Amino acid sequence: MKKLTDKEMTYFLNNKSGKDIPEYLNKLNCNIVCSTENQTREEWLKHRQHGIGGSDIASMLGINPFHSPLALYWDKVGEVKEDEEENIPAEAGIVLEPLIKRKMIKWFIKNEGVKVEIDDCKYILQHHENPLALANIDGMIIFPSDELCGGEYKTTNERNYKLWEGDNLPDYYYLQVQWYLYVTGLTKWYLGFLIGLRKFDVKIIERNNAVIEQLVKQTKDFWETFIIPKIPPSPDGSISSGIAIKSMYPEEDAGKVIDITNMENQEKIERLSIITGQAKELKKEVNFIKQEFQVQMGDAGQAICSDKMINWKMQERKEHIVKASKSRVMRIGKYKGNGGK
Repeated sequence: MKKLTDKEMTYFLNNKSGKDIPEYLNKLNCNIVCSTENQTREEWLKHRQHGIGGSDIASMLGINPFHSPLALYWDKVGEVKEDEEENIPAEAGIVLEPLIKRKMIKWFIKNEGVKVEIDDCKYILQHHENPLALANIDGMIIFPSDELCGGEYKTTNERNYKLWEGDNLPDYYYLQVQWYLYVTGLTKWYLGFLIGLRKFDVKIIERNNAVIEQLVKQTKDFWETFIIPKIPPSPDGSISSGIAIKSMYPEEDAGKVIDITNMENQEKIERLSIITGQAKELKKEVNFIKQEFQVQMGDAGQAICSDKMINWKMQERKEHIVKASKSRVMRIGKYKGNGGK
């Protein structure tokens, strides 16, 4: 009978499936928390509450435009619930992962002259010394020489193509991959990305120990400052912070009144009153300027103003929750010449 390694023994003690782990995982300098293959999303989220994963890093640092530090805090300490609202982009990304995987295999043949295997790594991994450091990677790339590298798959729309041009890579994805390099002990990661179902390419990301050192420190600080004592970080005005606050305090205590009078809060109330009034005036001014352009344009669909192109065209609104309608919508963008065509 095969003797189990320490890593395999830990895995079998934490999992009921009894499924053998891939041989390549024994070569990684990390722990295996569990298999995600037959997990529900709720089970997966509960495991993620015990540490910081790669996709959590940007949220923790406040650079994720869709998920704030406060939202991340609530992910870790709140009750795990299934998302009530659909997340179409995230679902589409999952559906497209097999396509990106196939494109990456072809990319290796064309660009590096080697045929690799990419295994769907359906495990939650953990740094061998730092239990807070978790990773749920998309794939493990296995070279004919048995060298291992990580694989990550991303999809985005064509409006974001400049973020990926040349050597560009969104910071939040770069930091996510650095976290995976830290957890697994690997030195190189390949990130395959698909832009608007039109362009596919691969970025190669090398391990950066200086960045990793800072991430480890900031993760420890975040966990000890907020998660352990259950003290929420400050909100940042984002939509995700608003959603988190509503989840944290879903109902009022009828009849409960508290006094929060202090100089700071009084200044905030005065500031809120001022900027609320300014926002109304600014919105009115925006509408006034647009209306002036519309009168000048009349029935023209486009107008040129220096290096700007003003579009005022019919846009159809499909029937969904509200009644279907059609109306002209104004947009101002860069004028590229040739009548904007």
